Amino acid sequence: MRFAKFAKAIKTPLLPLLPVLGLAACQQLPPPLDPLIGDTGQPLSDIAQRADVKAYDLTLEIFPDKKAIKGIGRTEFSLIKDSAQVELKLDSRFAIERVLVNGQVSHYQRAGGILTIDLGKTFLPGEQVTVDVYYSGQPHIALNAPWAGGTVWQQTEDGQPWIATAVQGEGCDLFWPCKDHFSDKADSMRIRLTVPKGLSAVTNGVLQGINPVGDDKTQFDWLLSVPASDYNIALNIGPYTRIQQSYTGINGAQVPIEFWALGENAEKAQLLIDNDLRQQIEFYERQLGPYPWGNQKLGFVETPHLGMEHQTINAYGKKYKRDEYGFDWLLQHELAHEWFGNLITHEKLNDAWLHEGFGLYMQPAYSLDHFGTTAYNYSMYKSYLGLMNCKPIVLEGDITSEQAFNSDIYGKGGWTLHTLRWLIGDKLFWQATRELLYGTDDTASLSYPITPRYRNTQDFIDIVNRRTGKDYNWLFDVYLKQAELPELVQQAQEQSIVLTWKTPDNLPFPMPVPVSVNGQLQVYQPVNGKITIAASAKDHVVIDPEMKVLRYLPIIGNCEENTEKRKKR
Repeated sequence: MRFAKFAKAIKTPLLPLLPVLGLAACQQLPPPLDPLIGDTGQPLSDIAQRADVKAYDLTLEIFPDKKAIKGIGRTEFSLIKDSAQVELKLDSRFAIERVLVNGQVSHYQRAGGILTIDLGKTFLPGEQVTVDVYYSGQPHIALNAPWAGGTVWQQTEDGQPWIATAVQGEGCDLFWPCKDHFSDKADSMRIRLTVPKGLSAVTNGVLQGINPVGDDKTQFDWLLSVPASDYNIALNIGPYTRIQQSYTGINGAQVPIEFWALGENAEKAQLLIDNDLRQQIEFYERQLGPYPWGNQKLGFVETPHLGMEHQTINAYGKKYKRDEYGFDWLLQHELAHEWFGNLITHEKLNDAWLHEGFGLYMQPAYSLDHFGTTAYNYSMYKSYLGLMNCKPIVLEGDITSEQAFNSDIYGKGGWTLHTLRWLIGDKLFWQATRELLYGTDDTASLSYPITPRYRNTQDFIDIVNRRTGKDYNWLFDVYLKQAELPELVQQAQEQSIVLTWKTPDNLPFPMPVPVSVNGQLQVYQPVNGKITIAASAKDHVVIDPEMKVLRYLPIIGNCEENTEKRKKR
């Protein structure tokens, strides 16, 4: 789940939008973020486009009492074009001690959060360069993580430090120097975290070692050896208990499970693994394919904020409370993003619904698989009631993350998939989904490492069209690229009811409609833009009784009404 400066979607996307919680009037607000630093994934400058990040190496010491960090961020670049400079981003509130290029002190220019680093000469395509940034300071404090992100500095009930980062909307540059763009994933990242003795430091990848530093500090050495979006890198520090298990994946591999829980909650975490996580991972692997990062870990860490899909170490802060859906929705939703967001990543911010629409839909899909149609319909109906219909899901042109992550990419994205699944059938729907993720439908025997890929909306449409042998562009044109939902207009005649679709700009929409006449259900196909149902005033007619088709109904109101309702919450 992704967030920018303000809450534009909830952490439980099946429910209505939650407002950002304001800070108490007496609490001093931190300095505002530089607009470029506070909004990840913005268009890359010419200099940034000239170099590809190959690896990151981050060495940090965390000072909980000062709410500060100090460290060295190393970036290994491979030049794509001739360049005498490279570019990184780092929040301007950090002090920079020095910058090295290939081990030699280098000149750099700093404009807000942008570091332009002189290489000392022009490097040619294919040549490598290493940049080290020595920096320190107090990172931006999250106003309301994970919606308004940054670093969270809290204490456990017994007064021990409990720290986490959540920067998916704002980006990695809030606490380390990075390129800050989802389109350039490093092949690997080494993360060494030094914390006061008695605390654990948990992050992405595989733990390489735990080493004492003097008498009162400990360094945790982690290696993430698979590509990951830099916004997915997260720091988690606290008095954790490490729970380690494993499971046999669908491809026969032994996959390590790690849950880092506060010591007093270790038993609850164990129950969560046994009662939820194992069943959820079995569902995902059966429907989609192997957990993408089985050669790393299937990881969760307890956090002082609600949660976030940090690759291989998902943040979990729901306090182990089961909910009305019969399973832990947060655990399941963040796990979904290991496929939708981490295995596939949107090619542009415009395609963010591929993360969140699928991420939402996997929850009712799991309900259907485990509890049946009533649970599925309940989840989908609650999601439907939260639709806003103010902006298209897929926007045109260059956009910000705040524009991209409107709440309908969750609900309307999920409902688009709901209707598509009904229209083309389960078999083709899951085949298309697997191909979107892995590039093949035959996923059960895939071995590690599994290659992540970038995807866009048209990729999915093309896969659906090819697998079905039909053209479904009309469905996606209306559902994804228009703000308003299609409306089914009914006209009663003497011995019939005539249905016609009303769409924005009169776009074609040959959507069939299930209709029940006196208890007999039949799917009617449009003919010349109309559906004619033989029925008189004496007949009991219910249009789409199981809500298979996403369409406008007065129960959700229009954009203006929905906006006013949300303002009053």
